[in-house]
Amino acid sequence: MNAQLIAIFVLLVFSAVFSATETAYTSLSFIQLKTLENKKTHSARLAYALCQKRDVLITTVLVGNNVVNLSVSSLVTTYAIEMFSSKAVGYATGLLTLVILVFGEITPKQIALSHNTKIATFMAYPIRFLTIILYPVIWLLRNISHLITRLFSSSIEPTITTEGVMHMVDAAENVGLVDQYESDLMQRAIHFSETQVKTIMTHRTDVFCISDEFTIRQAFPSIVQSGYSRIPIFHKNIEDIIGIVLVRDILKAQLEKKLDASIASIIRKPVFVPEQMHLDDIFYLFKKSKLQQAIVLDEYGGFSGVVTMEDVAEQLFGELYDEHERRYPDRIVEREQQPGTYLVMADTSFLQLVDELSLPYTNTGSKTSTVAAYLMDLTGDIPHEGDVLQSRLGTFRIISMKGNRMEEVEFSPAVDDATL
Repeated sequence: MNAQLIAIFVLLVFSAVFSATETAYTSLSFIQLKTLENKKTHSARLAYALCQKRDVLITTVLVGNNVVNLSVSSLVTTYAIEMFSSKAVGYATGLLTLVILVFGEITPKQIALSHNTKIATFMAYPIRFLTIILYPVIWLLRNISHLITRLFSSSIEPTITTEGVMHMVDAAENVGLVDQYESDLMQRAIHFSETQVKTIMTHRTDVFCISDEFTIRQAFPSIVQSGYSRIPIFHKNIEDIIGIVLVRDILKAQLEKKLDASIASIIRKPVFVPEQMHLDDIFYLFKKSKLQQAIVLDEYGGFSGVVTMEDVAEQLFGELYDEHERRYPDRIVEREQQPGTYLVMADTSFLQLVDELSLPYTNTGSKTSTVAAYLMDLTGDIPHEGDVLQSRLGTFRIISMKGNRMEEVEFSPAVDDATL
């Protein structure tokens, strides 16, 4: 009798251990797994190795847990019949169910959620031992499970996604591990390689250029007034950019008293890049070639705009200003009088809007670059000042236009589904 009670107690302990082990391993996050992989202890690395074969791990734990629970149920039934006759079996079964639920499932699993790494490491060798001795049973159950699984699921969702990483960064900011600036920096870095040059370039309509017909003396006042240190030079029309002139080369020509020479005599060979080039590629190009500016071409080979190293850096660190540069307002500003409504610069990167306001947008390979481009794709036309546009992201209202070009829009993420 005493032996039966001891056996029941031991089996209940094993039930709790298997339940805690199951929860500990299944609750390990990607970061915790990488931590286990990089630890020097053999048990931590073994725990990581077990997690790489989750189907084997889960099958082993479940087999062990079910064998223990069935065994304790049989012993309790036998003990109840011997002590109180068959009429007590129902009461014993109910009591056992309550005990297993509280002490064999809920409590150990709650403990495992708080100490999953320690429990996974501690149980690594016992679980590895069970996977070896139970291999035939595990192999059979795995194959049966795989056959059934294929009927309902043909593809496996990726473990790590961009959206998941973004949520991890937000979670780290919420618990105080990183501040808002660091969170914004990490989110921008995630989308850095996805962003195309056309999103950040200075459009041709805003580019200051000079004709190669001017002499250095003729061009010098305009260059000084512009405030730029690198100026594209064109031949006959702006579509034909032939080079870039540096202010320091103009100053050098002034010292050498060559101001009457053609400005084309001091130009440097330009670097041409397509609109579709990604920021990581152009950043590497700038570093490799020791450049600060490139000429952007559209798909027809026409002049589209210019992009600088500063433009690329601003995608990571936000707007950068020098001593003589006019400071522009932030690109996305919440209105004080209307909380939840934002004033957005139309040339703001569309992904920046999605990230900063946590909008429910899934990138399906769309070539949308700016907020203005998104709205024009939405309407299929050039909107007018005061137009209100509805989308799945929210409500947009055109605040100001400069000719046919959008300058500012008002955006409210709250949208009535009935209007869609």
